Amino acid sequence: MKIKALAITKCKVCESTELTWRTSVVNRSNIQHGRLNTADVECFFFLGYDHCSETLATVSADKIAGFMNDTQAVAA
Repeated sequence: MKIKALAITKCKVCESTELTWRTSVVNRSNIQHGRLNTADVECFFFLGYDHCSETLATVSADKIAGFMNDTQAVAA
């Protein structure tokens, strides 16, 4: 499994290389906060530029976990 976002090395807007990965949990249902179950939310990783706040890539946590499992299997 390949993740294209891992190949990004600079910002598309200003071409700086100061990039940071962040995480966020998103409610994917119509259920109100306080009544959510783990099946109602999804975790995402966002790659962004530190100064202009441009979001360069969004990757689901499931995709990251799959990539890490594939990488571990190859290394073993």
